[in-house]
Amino acid sequence: MAQEEYQIPIFLINGQLDSGKTRFITDTIEMGQFDDAEKKLLIVLEDGDEEYDEKMLADHKIDMVMLDKEDFTKEKLEELDKQYDPWLVIVEYNGFMDPNLIFELEKPRGWEVYQSITLFDASSFANQWANMKSILAETVKKADMAIFNRCKSSMELGSWRRAMRALNGGIQIYFEDEKGEQMSIADQLPYSLDDDVIEIDDNDYGIWYMDVNERPEVYKGKIVKFKGQVLKNKYFKDKNFVPGRQVMTCCAADIQFIGYIAFYDQISKLESKQWVTVTAEIGYEFQMAYKKKGPVLHCKEVVPATAPAQEIVSF
Repeated sequence: MAQEEYQIPIFLINGQLDSGKTRFITDTIEMGQFDDAEKKLLIVLEDGDEEYDEKMLADHKIDMVMLDKEDFTKEKLEELDKQYDPWLVIVEYNGFMDPNLIFELEKPRGWEVYQSITLFDASSFANQWANMKSILAETVKKADMAIFNRCKSSMELGSWRRAMRALNGGIQIYFEDEKGEQMSIADQLPYSLDDDVIEIDDNDYGIWYMDVNERPEVYKGKIVKFKGQVLKNKYFKDKNFVPGRQVMTCCAADIQFIGYIAFYDQISKLESKQWVTVTAEIGYEFQMAYKKKGPVLHCKEVVPATAPAQEIVSF
């Protein structure tokens, strides 16, 4: 009889020393995020200044093992699998270890990396990026999420976002302030509102859409250029369409089309679902489709375009 297939998810937390890995894992445990799994194993590959509270781990039924990086081998993982029989594994990775190792290493049956998160201390990131760019870049390429903690609005957050997206187009990026609160989108815009034409990178559509929605008065009268798909339907007037994108906020089940009503005098030349590059002036007007005032686009130019590399964007 064939062996039953099952998965033991590995939650991989990576980052340099003092990037906040231990605190992040502790907070996640204390929030009960891993409580559904009966047996849990925490593998720590870096001995930092902050330590785990043994009682907290015991209360959440988590066994902890500290390993030197040279002991992170197939044989050792097999040994830990037999000893602890975990249903879920959390790995506090060593930032100087090859990030590809955990993906390429042969692991016990069922063990698979489920989520990979890389943490950065924003207060030291600029210096690290200048001197250790190749090392930090490797921690991002296969990550699902990057979190910058201890951020200030004066930092180059937009530039950092673009750097992360250049390495990994699908990565989710979050910025937290010194209190651990997520920073507003206004503090992390990857483009300048002072440009004559605000050009929106394909991967930044979701950010632009949300900020326009939250602060329409800031964008009123601004010229914007972005790529989107044409949405036409019978409810729109002859001069209205919506150039937008499909956006995933959490998972595949949450994919939805978002965009703003646009005015254009050559609608007949556009096909539904056609990719176009739109240059338009942003207005803030009452529209029946909104049932209130909302952002609109007065198109200056609409030209055919090729689909972006990542057709679905995330916030």
